[in-house]
Amino acid sequence: MIPVVSVIIPTYRRTDLLKKALLSVCQQDYPDVEIVVVDDNGLIEWNRRVEEIVREVRPRLSDGHTLRLLTNPHNLGAAQSRNAGIHASRGAYLTFLDDDDCYLPTKISTQLALMLQQSADYSLMDLDLFNGRNRLVEHKGHPYLRNLPGRKELIRLHLMHHLTGTDTMMFRRDYLLSIGCFGTIDIGDEFYLMMRAIEGGGRLAYLPRALAHARVHYDGSGLSGGVLKIEGEQRLFAFQKKYFPLLSPGDVRYVRMRHHAVLAFAHLRLKHPARFAREAAGSILASPLACARMLLQRKQ
Repeated sequence: MIPVVSVIIPTYRRTDLLKKALLSVCQQDYPDVEIVVVDDNGLIEWNRRVEEIVREVRPRLSDGHTLRLLTNPHNLGAAQSRNAGIHASRGAYLTFLDDDDCYLPTKISTQLALMLQQSADYSLMDLDLFNGRNRLVEHKGHPYLRNLPGRKELIRLHLMHHLTGTDTMMFRRDYLLSIGCFGTIDIGDEFYLMMRAIEGGGRLAYLPRALAHARVHYDGSGLSGGVLKIEGEQRLFAFQKKYFPLLSPGDVRYVRMRHHAVLAFAHLRLKHPARFAREAAGSILASPLACARMLLQRKQ
């Protein structure tokens, strides 16, 4: 018997992109996939749109694949919607997909095979980020995970580099439940979840391949950009400060540099030149060489 893998997809105000995301899961070559769509729109007219998309997609399901639709009574946010999907799912392994992203056909089978081979409790893979024109803007890899470090070093690497995003994660169901699933914060919810997974002592597996494509919203229309991104980043930095005693002075400067750089890019997208200049200066002052290296990597 092969284990069932459940894919949790929370959705909010998406139509064409949601359909594309669902079809990418329908095309998975793994034979036993449960898709759980969690409608978080909270409006009847949007509920009907999601229902129509699900009806359109169901005939495209492969043999052995199932598709379920949950509808929240009101808007709960992405994190709590994922938790609703987790508790309603039946998979022994769980993975996630944002409603504007997509999987490549071998994503589930490849990641699950790695976890089974290494008896892992959770896993992470690389991620390709695309803009609205479907142009690759960044490859997010984790080469420092090839020789999996211990718990203390994993915490350090997570603070410095963010071992995320949501599309790249897969969990053994029992382990995910044991660490409490997602929290109540939507922006950066995957960062907090990964920290709990590391601190929980579970075994991590890393796949150095990007079998998921994520969309970056530079206009601020998604959770990955805009005012919500700024607020979430500030909250996240306050959380990270609790771990600064575990880091070297150089590591702390790197985390500060990254924090100011993220805020600078967010203000740039929102066309706030003065705030962009302030945060850019903060990033450079925190760690000039690391800031320059980061900018060069993004440019490449």
